[in-house]
Amino acid sequence: MTMDILLIILIAILLGYIIYLHIQLVKKNLFIESTVKRLSGIEKSWSAEEMNRFLHEIRKIQHYSAFFNDKLFEEKSLTFLLENKSTSKIYIHYTKDEKVARSILSEGFRYADSFYKTALPVTNDKLDLLIKHNNRKSFGNYLMILCLSDRIVDHYTAELDRYGLKGVAVENILTETSTARNENADTIYLLPNRYVKGFINYQTGEIAMNPDFNPSYDSPVFARNIELLKNINRTNVE
Repeated sequence: MTMDILLIILIAILLGYIIYLHIQLVKKNLFIESTVKRLSGIEKSWSAEEMNRFLHEIRKIQHYSAFFNDKLFEEKSLTFLLENKSTSKIYIHYTKDEKVARSILSEGFRYADSFYKTALPVTNDKLDLLIKHNNRKSFGNYLMILCLSDRIVDHYTAELDRYGLKGVAVENILTETSTARNENADTIYLLPNRYVKGFINYQTGEIAMNPDFNPSYDSPVFARNIELLKNINRTNVE
């Protein structure tokens, strides 16, 4: 009797596993079909290296999808991430700890030397986003969204050019606090929290919006930062 029960349980488990594999196969086929439709015509302009890179990313996302559901490419998450794309430059940054993510919302985004070391630019290009996401998601489940309006970036880029400050990144001007040095002698900058839109937990789909978010935020301190750099530049020339 016990053996019969064990046999029935084993058969039930096998049937369940077969159904699971079938569902995964259907999902994979749907994914491939939708990808082919989106890429129709684009692949003709790709080099062999670009095509191999794309296929590698497809294999990676299909491999990991059996272990967890990635919510970043759901409509709600993508809309939140990209809805400012027509008027702003959008960047993403990953962190592991929710406490750190919420401190960035309230305090701002702190980075060392170069903004682009840990902040990646994203656009409406889903393939580019997929590649960047797969490369960086191991840094944490919390995807921070940073937005700088085109108007602010263009204005301060023009100001830097006007005063001959060629080697200065515009993001380094957009700070209201004094710079500091860390233990590695890197310069630490703090981007105001107004430029932090919020975060997405790409595993759970949780979205947190920053109530202070304003991608067009301007501060008189930014102009003073340029004046300070002008004086330093003038002193170095003399």
